[in-house]
Amino acid sequence: MKIDKNKTYTVTQIANIAGVSKASVSRWLSDRGVNPDHVKGKAKYFKSTYLQQYLEAHKAPQNKSSDLPTTTELLQEQISLLKEENKRLIERIEKQDLQIKEKDQQISNWTNQSAIISKLANDSHNMNKKLLETQEEKIEKSDEKSNSISEVSDHSKESTGETHLNWFQRHFGKR
Repeated sequence: MKIDKNKTYTVTQIANIAGVSKASVSRWLSDRGVNPDHVKGKAKYFKSTYLQQYLEAHKAPQNKSSDLPTTTELLQEQISLLKEENKRLIERIEKQDLQIKEKDQQISNWTNQSAIISKLANDSHNMNKKLLETQEEKIEKSDEKSNSISEVSDHSKESTGETHLNWFQRHFGKR
């Protein structure tokens, strides 16, 4: 606040400007034997020079208050800091959301691949099962043929009374 040199100030005004109590201003004025410039009713008015002297003598908080931030400035600074923090958190969340989407895509790909592998394994199992069944059928048919051939061969040996000679024995005459 600028001090108007042509204006006079009440004790209350000086106290408000200096940021002190009215009692402090009144005590300082009476200790120095300062008389008011003029009086209106009960209000005593003092020259601006006394206000300046008081401020200089006490290094009034008014001069220091310009160095200290006001409550509004502190709140605005906090709001600014919170906005910056909020912005960082939003960026972090967006980054994590992107990572989650990538992981979800990987999981989806793995699930699809797993389903394909499972289907292939199931198809392979079914094919092996069919092959085994086919081989068992062939073996059974083969066993039936060999049984019938053995029976015929045994029957022919019994009827002829000869023992069966293998190819080597028949060609080289060894028994």
